[in-house]
Amino acid sequence: MIKKISLFALALCFVACVCACNNSAGENGGNGGDNTEETRVMTNHAVYDGVEFPDSLWTAPEYKRDEQNDRTDKKIKGEIRAIYYRSDYNGEESYAFAFLGIPEGASEQNKAPAVLLVHGGGGTAYWQWVCEWVNRGYVALAMDLEGHVPLPSGTSDNMPADLYVKSEYTAPHNQNYGDASKPIEQTWMYYATSTAIRGNSLLHSLPYVNKYKVGVCGVSWGGVITSIISGYDDRFAFSVPIYCSLNLAESGSCNLGSYYKNHAEAQVWDNDEGLSRVNTPLLLLAMNNDPNALVDSLSYTVESCRNAQISLVRGWAHSHSHAFARQEPYAFADSVVKGGAGLIKISGKLKGEKGSVTLSVPSGVNLKAAYIAVTGSAFNRIPDFTHFRLTPSGNTLKYELTDEMAQSAGGAITWCYIWVEDHLGRVVSTVAVEL
Repeated sequence: MIKKISLFALALCFVACVCACNNSAGENGGNGGDNTEETRVMTNHAVYDGVEFPDSLWTAPEYKRDEQNDRTDKKIKGEIRAIYYRSDYNGEESYAFAFLGIPEGASEQNKAPAVLLVHGGGGTAYWQWVCEWVNRGYVALAMDLEGHVPLPSGTSDNMPADLYVKSEYTAPHNQNYGDASKPIEQTWMYYATSTAIRGNSLLHSLPYVNKYKVGVCGVSWGGVITSIISGYDDRFAFSVPIYCSLNLAESGSCNLGSYYKNHAEAQVWDNDEGLSRVNTPLLLLAMNNDPNALVDSLSYTVESCRNAQISLVRGWAHSHSHAFARQEPYAFADSVVKGGAGLIKISGKLKGEKGSVTLSVPSGVNLKAAYIAVTGSAFNRIPDFTHFRLTPSGNTLKYELTDEMAQSAGGAITWCYIWVEDHLGRVVSTVAVEL
């Protein structure tokens, strides 16, 4: 993986942190919070310089309503407005379509937490996803990153032809983020990450948003974008990449990693150096057998972070609808910005043929089951994990790799991890380790 450190950037970050410590305190918790004074430092420029982003991205963009595309539904506990916000492309004035959800009761006197929602490939701004977060008390902003406008009938189950139409505003498509013939500023990934950072700036400017409690969640390619911007923008209170993240070029044979391997100029986006510098709590929620991003790349990324958890889910599917339905992102976000119980935490990772990890089970959460997953795959294909039940002893979960487990892996275990499930079906795990 690429490791690039700029002493100049670190110096700027240090100066900004000192200034922010002296000036940022004083906003209260608001809706879903505890109304305690916040003192968390946020830097209003990129904290990493792998790609050069202008400071203007950290200024709130202008935006305008598109009332004919507002969404109304009896399930919405608040309102969902359609807007366009400024996000220029290739030197031309342009605007990205977005749904802005505002929960009931959010106001300047009762500020709400917020979340930026980043769609994946073939997707767009999904009002149903916004609804999920609004109904949990969050302001939510879901933007389109390819110059599309959702159809009124479009849902997360629709294919692109039935999901959106082309916007009147210019934007690139998700196919040239590593084009060596173009300046990086003209590539899709630059546009997508810039537009997402601008969306975060917009959320921070809204009077009914608690700017210290703004998180980000992204699906598939949106998980990659979420991981990237979380390493450049330290304003996020939490970050939840779903399915995909970084270090894909370091991974085995996976779909997204193959692109990076074939386009060296795109690998600047695959770098985890920025993400390793920030303190943002991160939950990486993924499949354990996803052809788009294998568990080795996911584990590499989590191990590079200062404050990260991973949930490797067995028997899951890769889609926007499946991602929206999982409960882990909502519980994780609530634990960070609302004081919710949150997920079970696993301390430690597997080392050698036997050992133990420690479980921390929040009050009101019950452990349903615990497993160790093993494979003999060399990750030149999608791994086939076999799962063996473990029995906890108090808050300790002991494991031993047996001959039976090795036989199930084809004679030798190459990778393994532990995962647990709570009474609500929510999964957390250790990183996968190579033996």
